[in-house]
Amino acid sequence: MEREGYETNEIYLGGLSSSLPVDVQEEMLKNIKGFENAKIMRYAYAIEYDYVPPEEIKYTLESRTVENLFLAGQINGTSGYEEAGAQGLMAGINAVKKLRNEEPVILDRADSYIGTLIDDLVSKGTNEPYRMFTARSEYRLYLREDNADLRLTKLGYELGLVPEEEYQRVEKKRKDVKIITEILVKTNVGPSNPRVNEILLKRGENPIKDGSTLLELLRRPEVTFEDIKYISEEIKGLDLQDYDHDTTYQVEITVKYEGYINRALKMIEKHKSMENKKIPVDIDYDDLKTIPKEAKDKLKRIKPINIGQASRISGVSPADIQAILIYLKMRGN
Repeated sequence: MEREGYETNEIYLGGLSSSLPVDVQEEMLKNIKGFENAKIMRYAYAIEYDYVPPEEIKYTLESRTVENLFLAGQINGTSGYEEAGAQGLMAGINAVKKLRNEEPVILDRADSYIGTLIDDLVSKGTNEPYRMFTARSEYRLYLREDNADLRLTKLGYELGLVPEEEYQRVEKKRKDVKIITEILVKTNVGPSNPRVNEILLKRGENPIKDGSTLLELLRRPEVTFEDIKYISEEIKGLDLQDYDHDTTYQVEITVKYEGYINRALKMIEKHKSMENKKIPVDIDYDDLKTIPKEAKDKLKRIKPINIGQASRISGVSPADIQAILIYLKMRGN
């Protein structure tokens, strides 16, 4: 139950969304214990809206049928404020790029959730309002909130959307993360440093009997970067105190989950190799005799710009992708 404001006795009932007739809503409410005598001030309602099938837009969010018309938000079949804002950002960028006769900006699904959202819409379409869940990305171990600035600030800066000061802050963070990680790799500690086993025992970790690097200590599940800073105070000539929390948190995440992150990066490397195989705009899919008509029709309608995008189109099989690769090789692409 959510009170609507300080100056009202109205209460919003979360989870009771409905578009049923008013008499049914009345009966529903009276059957909830404690609401037998409640009065409905405004009846629940539902809305529906028309949308453009997302297969009808390009990866730039420009309409395929109406040149220079860029579409964003619910009209593309999505639901949600963030989803609409993300598309609006990319539609605006690419509209300006087209006005300037510059190359469009198409975010890769391995680099951002915005890229995942647009790629899903254009390649797969949607039969119900599309929401952007982390589960939709096969690279979600890499696409995290703590490294979003490291992934995308440089592009934002090049587009003129990120000020110099913010860009330099992020580049400093990138540099500091590398410096700190190198320090942790090179710095050895042992039980002679009384703070090492003090911290390990405090965190419920097994104490060490031999030497260990600070990096190996930080890999332990319960050890934090704050613990490493505390241990480092006993090491002459080592100062880890002047780095901000944003930077040290990034170090901690990358160290603790290094194995999983490296596995994700290998997946991304394989993905990028497919994304880098461009499909010429003048390709004639009718020349590929081994590809079934359904796959040809979808390829001609969606017009993927690379092999990676083509492979994610529903109805296009791995055998079809292999046929396209052979065809492009014969063409000298």
